[in-house]
Amino acid sequence: MNQEVVLYELNNGVATLTLNRPERRNAWTVEMQERYFWLLAHCDDDPEVRAIVVTGAGDSFCVGADTEALQVYTKTGDFDPESEKIEQSDTYPMFVNKPMVAAINGRCAGFGLVQTLMCDVRIASSGSHMSTAFARRGLPALHGIAWLLPRLIGTARATELILSGRTFTTDEAGEIGLMHRVVEPASTLQVAQDYAADLAANCSPWSMANMKQQLLASDRQTFVEAVDDAHGREAIALDSNDFKEGVMSFVERRPASFGPLDPTNIP
Repeated sequence: MNQEVVLYELNNGVATLTLNRPERRNAWTVEMQERYFWLLAHCDDDPEVRAIVVTGAGDSFCVGADTEALQVYTKTGDFDPESEKIEQSDTYPMFVNKPMVAAINGRCAGFGLVQTLMCDVRIASSGSHMSTAFARRGLPALHGIAWLLPRLIGTARATELILSGRTFTTDEAGEIGLMHRVVEPASTLQVAQDYAADLAANCSPWSMANMKQQLLASDRQTFVEAVDDAHGREAIALDSNDFKEGVMSFVERRPASFGPLDPTNIP
């Protein structure tokens, strides 16, 4: 595995993963996917990691699949990773238990855009260009974008962006609710890391893991099923150290000090 195609750095509970093919505007390859997914699995397993930031090297986030690689494409993206946790192929980021923040520092299209949609929070550089792209490459809506995008911005807006494959800006994306924040280009990564650091320092890892699972499951649940699911998780939470610490830190007017995530304790 080429470790240079995605870089890894850990500071104060925040792991920063940097797509690192700037000479190709971080165009996606199977090699990059293998390294990125392996790092996500590592972050999920590492108790020192509380939140994850994903960004791109240079002036692009990821322009989609590498066109040069596509001309000689022989692999599908399915692979036998070192971690047995990775069972969902290119949907794996959706199942990471820890919060993921996309720092979209430049051009973002196709599979690169899909990667940001799988993150929980998106912070983007003002004036950057985005595109679903698939319609302009003779492809269907790939990698779950037809499921993800309508849930984020509504069916009407998602339909237009998917069918046209047109280029739009991060500023427009912010206006329609696809970006959580649009900031000055020079500050994009720092804003994303600061946001992730706040999650790492002040939010219960157990709570956030449960919330991610609840949000993902809500599309296939009735309201009553979602409430029942929450009640089951609440029963575990009320007897947990995180709940006790959350209450006591509030009563004592001090920052909370939550323990690391125990993945075996998530329903």
